[in-house]
Amino acid sequence: MNNVVENLREFNRLVPVLAAWVLAVAHCSCSLEDTRDLCCDSGNAMRYSYRPYGAEAFDDYIGTLRHLLFDAGGDFLGELPPGENLKYQPLALGQGEYTMVTVANASDITILNHTDISHIGELTLSAGASHDPEGVYRANTDELYWGVKRFSVSAMGLAMDVSRLSRAIPVTYMNNIHCHLKIKVEWSNMPEHIGEYEMELDGVPDRYSLHPERSGEAGGFTVPPGIRTGTHRIRVPLRSRELDGEFVTLRYSNDCIPVFRLFFDSEKVSPDIDLARAFDTWGWRPSDTHVQNYEILIQMNSDGSADIFPNIEASVADWVNGGSFN
Repeated sequence: MNNVVENLREFNRLVPVLAAWVLAVAHCSCSLEDTRDLCCDSGNAMRYSYRPYGAEAFDDYIGTLRHLLFDAGGDFLGELPPGENLKYQPLALGQGEYTMVTVANASDITILNHTDISHIGELTLSAGASHDPEGVYRANTDELYWGVKRFSVSAMGLAMDVSRLSRAIPVTYMNNIHCHLKIKVEWSNMPEHIGEYEMELDGVPDRYSLHPERSGEAGGFTVPPGIRTGTHRIRVPLRSRELDGEFVTLRYSNDCIPVFRLFFDSEKVSPDIDLARAFDTWGWRPSDTHVQNYEILIQMNSDGSADIFPNIEASVADWVNGGSFN
């Protein structure tokens, strides 16, 4: 009888301790929104985020990720398969310091040269597949994003942010590295040709260096430099005497803004329209703009000249002429 009483007393004494232990375990669940959380896979993980305007928008813009891993000296170690949850990347890595370059939304028309390199300084991205037999013109590319993070893995298997010397799960913030340009073409009278036209941009960046030490900033976001330019063409049908086309390319910069031309059946039917001149008039500075979404209106005149305006929701009287071209 005394043993039974003693056992009950011991049980009652342990109840608060057991309750506290259960509560602690319950609270140590993995939260992808808490960068301080060390419970997820023993902290051996990377979190991904995209916040173009301050609020989390990863799910709205990013559908795939490719992770390229480099060691402390920049030597290429390989490509890591993405995690089941794209915003949470497990890191089954040994102790050491690493750099991860991540590219989002890259399809088979985005060319990463990682299979042919040994060092991060050689890493490049080329965008847009050629759609002509001679391979001269590029079509639209993917809506691309990238992110770079230096981190270390401790002897305990904890991934730590090198830049912050923090034991928190490191976070890679993704950055917009593509440009949308919508172009509407109108005629002051009837267009001479009926059918499908081709819009051309000449002098568009079509290759990036993805070496982090060469990257710059646009509005506080990290962007890679363009290291080559090319020519993009898209086909646009004439509807109701108007053309509505949209280019998706790599980012423009202040010193790399393309020239627009319009073709019909391989014949140039517009003057060369220097968009750099128009951008300067409107105060559009691509190097300072992290999300590049531009819309312009080109009016073709009866004498063969063209006028260019920003295509904004305002009356014609409010438009600022970006230049007349002959």
